[in-house]
Amino acid sequence: MTTPHRDRKADLLRICSLAAYIAGSAHAADPLSTESSAAPVVFNASRSARPGDIVGLQGKNFGKAPVVTLTRPGESPLDLPLVNQFGTGWLSFRIPESATGALAVHVDNGQTASAPILLNAARAFHLDAMQIVPKGAFKVFGRNLLLPGFTPLVTVGGLPATVDTASSDEHMLQLTAPDGLRATRRVVITVDNGNGTGPSALDRDIDVATSGRGDPFALGVGWGAAFSDIATRVVRADTDTRLGNKPLCNGATDDTAAIQAGIDKLAAAGGGVLQLPAGNCRLAGSVALKSRVVLQGAGKDATLIQYEASYPLMARSQDLVGVRNLTLKNVRAGIESPLLQNNTRIFLQNVRFLLGGGIHMYLSGNTNFVVTDSDFVQPKNAGGYGPYTLGSSGGMVFARNTTTFADGGTNFSSIHDAYVADNRFTRDARGNQNSKVITHSLAMDFAHRVAIVGNTFDVLGGPIVNKSRNDGETLLTEGGGGRRTENLGTVARATPTTLSDPANKQNIALFEGGVIPENYGVAIVGGKGAGQSRRVMAYQADTITVDRVWDVVPDSSSRYVTFIWGLEKSLIKGNTLSQNPRGIWLYQTAVRDIDIVSNVFVEGGGIYLRSAQNIKDRLFTPLYGVRIAGNTVTNTTGEWRSYISVLFVRMDEQDFGVGTIGVEVRDNMMRANTPNLTMPQEESGGAEGYVNRMHAEGPGQVQSLNQTRLLGTIFQNNTCVGCNIGVIVRDGAKGTVQDGNTTGPAQAPK
Repeated sequence: MTTPHRDRKADLLRICSLAAYIAGSAHAADPLSTESSAAPVVFNASRSARPGDIVGLQGKNFGKAPVVTLTRPGESPLDLPLVNQFGTGWLSFRIPESATGALAVHVDNGQTASAPILLNAARAFHLDAMQIVPKGAFKVFGRNLLLPGFTPLVTVGGLPATVDTASSDEHMLQLTAPDGLRATRRVVITVDNGNGTGPSALDRDIDVATSGRGDPFALGVGWGAAFSDIATRVVRADTDTRLGNKPLCNGATDDTAAIQAGIDKLAAAGGGVLQLPAGNCRLAGSVALKSRVVLQGAGKDATLIQYEASYPLMARSQDLVGVRNLTLKNVRAGIESPLLQNNTRIFLQNVRFLLGGGIHMYLSGNTNFVVTDSDFVQPKNAGGYGPYTLGSSGGMVFARNTTTFADGGTNFSSIHDAYVADNRFTRDARGNQNSKVITHSLAMDFAHRVAIVGNTFDVLGGPIVNKSRNDGETLLTEGGGGRRTENLGTVARATPTTLSDPANKQNIALFEGGVIPENYGVAIVGGKGAGQSRRVMAYQADTITVDRVWDVVPDSSSRYVTFIWGLEKSLIKGNTLSQNPRGIWLYQTAVRDIDIVSNVFVEGGGIYLRSAQNIKDRLFTPLYGVRIAGNTVTNTTGEWRSYISVLFVRMDEQDFGVGTIGVEVRDNMMRANTPNLTMPQEESGGAEGYVNRMHAEGPGQVQSLNQTRLLGTIFQNNTCVGCNIGVIVRDGAKGTVQDGNTTGPAQAPK
């Protein structure tokens, strides 16, 4: 395609008129690929573009003078002037303020054009459950789901769902499933935002069940309908004549056997609700919960179960189980707490857990799991135990709960397809600023397809003031651990869906049963095809098989890395974080497709993204497609810094590949300390403000200016009040864009 109508002089004036600092050479040597006459191919792009945004594209074969054209239905194509270009594999441009509808562009390298790149198409990532029912409620999470002026269409197995647009936004749709669904293990869900970009299929197929109607316990998820028959059969444990052994709940008699007998009898009869009376029930042993039985009290403030033995409530591999309307209190300190593991369709509702220093609750491995309106209290204790671990649970809703803890923190590691919303997480630092164990408010290592929305994170007895501890993150995902999965190597040969490396061995024995998890990934970080990432589907005889065809097949110049994604296809939105030392840290772990938006930080650090390389440990953690937008960061009391930092940390000098690509930092507001704090022990960029740089960690390294480690970070329309330097761009960052950012003086005290 040629563009004779394009005004090159006007383009030049437009570029020069940007109030921007452009880092990187316009035609520097490209570290990602070798130029050829093939068509341009885009690997990474700004996928939530809006009118006025500067958009970045990363890929291959862009040429030395590429032309980007916006295609608009019913209008002439519009060539868009470049904001910057780095080599032949990175460029950026601005979407016109007047653009509407589908934003689709293509890149022409002077010989041929790329396929269309859709910049505001719907991307459906996950639901709040892994099973839906006809006419049942469910939520879809993703990007660009609801845009102004357009009506989304959602289909389930080809049938239209009902969209509640008043309760929806660009990241979440509230829906009712169509009535005509049939039971199946695999139904396809699609989302079309209506702007002309077409439908997006959900990342995974979803189960459909047809048993039951309604939502008798108001769980807010479709599969709650399966309790409809169970909810109608209520047995009063203290008065029902069919029960020979009845709990007295007088605080003195051991009620374990009586409660267990009631559960067993209900389970044998097909299920029901065992209603405990108001009073003080005593458990000197363990009660086993059973499928199709709900244990129900008279209310959190009416039915108290005091337990003095480990696992007072226990359920493993059960289906349709619930506990509601009661309080559980530990009266023997360091014993085991309630345990719910590997169950399906299970809920905790309106339950207070007074853990009393017991070992944290194991609520792990559950599928279709709802925890709502419950309270978890774990005081300072000799074992340093936190309140609970929800690890590896999927299809999970954790909403409107309160958690108060002194040590350890909450563990959401490896959860997936989950919604964590409107909770309060409170660290109790009263007399415990120096907890003897590592403490975070919410750890989410290796989570994927998760929405963390509208939560409050705060500190009793805060702020935390201990500057010598290397912990205190409010929201943290961190790579590593005792079962490390990172690896790296050089491609020996490849096909459209494989790569092989006889010199290296992937240790899939680390995975349970040798089964490769769905968030096991591979990325090409250097050489031909760099910037591509894929899911690993199989590994056999030195060959990795990926989930879809490579856009550009790697060759012997290609350097690859493997890992479990530390966080993938997730949303962190509308949370309030205060008085912890650190805010949101995505730390030395592979990350892709994350929105960190509209969060408020008050005297509690900021946002830190760290990708890293350590060849000796075979570690390289890429970071792609992160959008940081509309956040407010305020630290003015001299305790902690204000920052949004994007770093690549190099622990050896080898130029193995590019660590971060296309991070977007837009429309954020920051207020810094006066004077600014440096706090080098905190490592996240050192200074206050917006940071984009490589950092050499460890002895004996030469800080190279010639390596490309962070590519195409975009800083647009951000503000920092009181920052000495608004945006800091240093070694290793190439193709960086700065546009419309402002730095103002600190406000004088009144």
